[in-house]
Amino acid sequence: MTETLENPAETITARDAEDIFAGWLADFAAALRSGSTSDLAALFLPEATWRDFMAFPWDFHHTVGREETVARLTELAKAWNAADFRPSREQPPVVTDGAINAFFDFTTTDRIDRGYVLLVPSAGHFVVSILQTQVIGLQAHPERVRHHRRDGKVYGIVPDRTRWSSDREKEIAFEDSEPAVLVLGAGHNGLAIAARLGALDVPTLVIDREARVGDTWRKRYASLALHSTVFGDHLPYLSLPPSWPAHTPKDKFADWLESYANLLDLNVWTSTTFLDGHFDTDAQRWTIRVRRGDGSVRELHPRHFVVAGGLFGSPKIPAIKGIETFPGMTAHSDEFQYGADFAGKKALVIGAGVSGHEIAHDLYEHSADVTMLQRSATYVVSYESYHRYWSTLFTEDMPYTPDFADQMTYSLPNERVDELNKKLVKLAAAADQDLLDGLTARGFKLEWGPDGTGIIGAHMSGKDAYQINIGASELIADGLVHLKQGVEVAEVRGRTVVFTDGSTLDVDLIVFATGYHQFWGHIKPTLGSAANRIDKAYGRAADGEYANTWRRSAQPGLWFGTGFIRMARFYTRFTALLIKAIEAGIEPMDPDRADGD
Repeated sequence: MTETLENPAETITARDAEDIFAGWLADFAAALRSGSTSDLAALFLPEATWRDFMAFPWDFHHTVGREETVARLTELAKAWNAADFRPSREQPPVVTDGAINAFFDFTTTDRIDRGYVLLVPSAGHFVVSILQTQVIGLQAHPERVRHHRRDGKVYGIVPDRTRWSSDREKEIAFEDSEPAVLVLGAGHNGLAIAARLGALDVPTLVIDREARVGDTWRKRYASLALHSTVFGDHLPYLSLPPSWPAHTPKDKFADWLESYANLLDLNVWTSTTFLDGHFDTDAQRWTIRVRRGDGSVRELHPRHFVVAGGLFGSPKIPAIKGIETFPGMTAHSDEFQYGADFAGKKALVIGAGVSGHEIAHDLYEHSADVTMLQRSATYVVSYESYHRYWSTLFTEDMPYTPDFADQMTYSLPNERVDELNKKLVKLAAAADQDLLDGLTARGFKLEWGPDGTGIIGAHMSGKDAYQINIGASELIADGLVHLKQGVEVAEVRGRTVVFTDGSTLDVDLIVFATGYHQFWGHIKPTLGSAANRIDKAYGRAADGEYANTWRRSAQPGLWFGTGFIRMARFYTRFTALLIKAIEAGIEPMDPDRADGD
């Protein structure tokens, strides 16, 4: 049985934590090796959970409760030859509120893996509350990093030596070869998966319709900045420098994405439009047509097609009677730029999500007379509360590197994440009470996300009706930005906007901050029968994990990647390793096909 302190409530030193964890890990490894469910059960709380990311089966799965966890662990450890358990050499245990956060390394059949455990005191011993395991590499195919990095220039005599720049031009062109993977979208999701695949020697091509990598960000409204902070905004293999600002302006992030693609030698075709694709089930290969910037059409034949175009696609603009008579300017938030262009003008911003608030904020700061139309309800959280409650692992003095912090962030099953989010939403609401009271006093309608789960729940359900406040909410609460709530625009008569309650407003500018259509709905018709097996991309699947996203989708060879920067950094590891395993013959393209088919 795991040795611990006589009184687990007393102060635990770093040395204590190392000894306690080492004892627990030895007992854990012994129980798995012997197959003793009783010995294993003694190491877990009754309510303990386990979440696994491809360390065992090549998929995501989780268990809730000691009984289910112990049974599943015992079964999979035997089936996948779990062995070589040892404390992490990179990250020592960290004591937080009397509990121990610790990491360990181990192996399964063909993989190198890492685990995270939260040990808590119980009945005189430390036992597991949370267990997470994940693959971090393939034993026979290491990433081209650190001791396995490429040589670069080979010194000595090399007949007919080629130059790096010429080699890169050839690699990017794919004139005499085919990419194994085609990635649609050169945003943070697409570039992150391309970087992971490149480090695994999987030929990968990224295409993007914009003229430059990062243009999707450059073209957004000028006041936009990332709502996440620098501490969690790193992409795989390349951390942001310590001099980087805490809050990244959108143009700076756009330039960073472009630099990232260049520095990591990613193969990117810009000004390239995806036309359509067909998957040949027998050949297990795609035929995909793209239009290059010069108008030519190129046919590509990758084995894998990764849709990394983001959660949302084309702008959603409501049809309004008489809008063609409006003599002023109309723009969707996707194309709106500068509030400074409308000093002294009257503006109507339709929509009360993040974009609507920040555009209204920008217009007010540049002396426009702004009215916001809130048609339904919005979840509001202050920037300070958002980071206080949802970004606790990502701070200036974080005791973990982002790689280890990510593992902790994604350690709970989603159903427990929902429970946690409900609690955090209530804590944030209490902290923001004065602001929320000021908003409701102005007639602003609040909501709390699907079933009270806030921003995370909203994203999971494909909604964007939330506001991370950086100043616009105070403007509304103070009456400096006017509010029109609970109505729609009935029609436009010249400069006059007529609402469904009969009221009117004369304006010079109408901004539609009305969101976007789902990206999958936009691309689905272009993939023919291959798309018929995909009911949705992102959101929850029946097993509680993400639907068809970052894991095998229901259509072999079709992959989806979307989400926040942290999600891209974390999940791309698993997508890339599984694709590499398929390309190396470790895993089949289609597990449902009979052997030899």
